[in-house]
Amino acid sequence: MRLLILGTLGGQLGAATKIAMEKGAKVAHANSVEQGLSELRQGHGADLVMCDVALDIGLLVRSLATERICTPVVACGVGTDARRAVDAIRAGAKEYLPLPPDPELIAAVLAAVADESHQLIFEDQATASVIAMADQIAPSEASILITGESGTGKEILARYVHRRSARADKPFISVNCAAIPENLLESELFGHEKGAFTGAIARRLGKFEEANGGTLLLDEISEMDARCRQSSCAPFRSARSTAWAGASPSRSISASSRPRTAISRRP
Repeated sequence: MRLLILGTLGGQLGAATKIAMEKGAKVAHANSVEQGLSELRQGHGADLVMCDVALDIGLLVRSLATERICTPVVACGVGTDARRAVDAIRAGAKEYLPLPPDPELIAAVLAAVADESHQLIFEDQATASVIAMADQIAPSEASILITGESGTGKEILARYVHRRSARADKPFISVNCAAIPENLLESELFGHEKGAFTGAIARRLGKFEEANGGTLLLDEISEMDARCRQSSCAPFRSARSTAWAGASPSRSISASSRPRTAISRRP
C-alpha cells in the first residue's frame, strides 16, 4: 500500500504518517499539489492520495483526470467542518477524514483501498489445493491467470504469490482494467510523453515501469479492449531478454471473473 500525503494536514502530518506506516503503508510526502503531481508523473506511484483541504483539491482531481492518472483522493482537515467536507467531496475527493487522525479510521480507509491480507485462512480442501499450486508457481518466472467469480479473492491470491516469490521486495502494482475508461487504460499502463495529447503537460511513467522488477496484476483483464490486451501482453513475451522502457522485467498476473474461454473475446 503506497500513500502520498499532500500538505501539512493542519500540523497533524507526523501523526498521520506514523499511523499509516504502523498499518503497513509506504508513505511519501509533498508540500503542494504541483509537487505531488510531479511525484506521480515520475513513477513514484501511489494507491491513495491524502490531501490537506487547505490545498486546491479541485485542481488536484482535475489534473489527475486530465493527465490520466487514476489514483483516488481522500481529503483531510482539522475538526469536523461540514462545509469544508462537502466542498472537498464536491471537488472530487472520495472521502473526508477529520483530524487529529483516528487510527481506526485511517486503518479502515487504507484497508478499503489496499484490500490486502497478509495471511490466508482457509479450511476447505479446494482452497488448500489452490494455495499448494500457488506455492509451487510463486518461485518461478511464469505468467499467471487467475479466474473466479467476483469476491472470491483473486487479488488476495495474486498478492500471496507475489509475497512468496523472489520479487517480494519489489513493487506489487494492481490495475483494475474494468474501472478505468478504455480511452485512459493505455496511458495508465504504458505512460505517455509530454504533448502526447491535450493535457499531457509532462512525461508520465506507466504501470509497467512502476512495477520495475516486481509484479503487475491486470485485474478483470477480460474487460480490456482486445487491441489493448494484445499490447499489454507484448512486454511480458520478451521479459527475460528485454526490460520495458529501461525498467527491470516484471512478472504478469492476470485475473478475470469470466471463464478463460471468454477472455479471448469482448463481452
